[in-house]
Amino acid sequence: MRNFLAAIVVVILFASTAHAEIKSYTGYGEYLMTDETIDYAKEQAEREAQLRILEEVCTDVKKSATMIDHELDEDEIITISAGILHVTDTKFSLDMDEGGILIKSFVTAQIDTAELEKLLEQAIKERR
Repeated sequence: MRNFLAAIVVVILFASTAHAEIKSYTGYGEYLMTDETIDYAKEQAEREAQLRILEEVCTDVKKSATMIDHELDEDEIITISAGILHVTDTKFSLDMDEGGILIKSFVTAQIDTAELEKLLEQAIKERR
């Protein structure tokens, strides 16, 4: 039965590869700067924005590949997604706040769904 399910997952992945595309995602992050350097604060805001993108990708993957749900947990999908996250644009804004300076980061990134599917398939094979 396990081999049968694995075969179905592989068929689903290969069938969806024909419709693979590069998808753009946007994420928003912020960091309240108090005693840190501006570079450190920007880095933290950008990381938060990227994490939000990865969480969105994770949701999309779980929606489109429900058969994988029993094989991979959310952390593994985010880890796989992080490896193929290609940041195309990052913008920052600074706002004065009562507690310090609020750094806001707006990140745009692209993920190649074909590449993601290959990595998911590889992760499933490694789990066996």
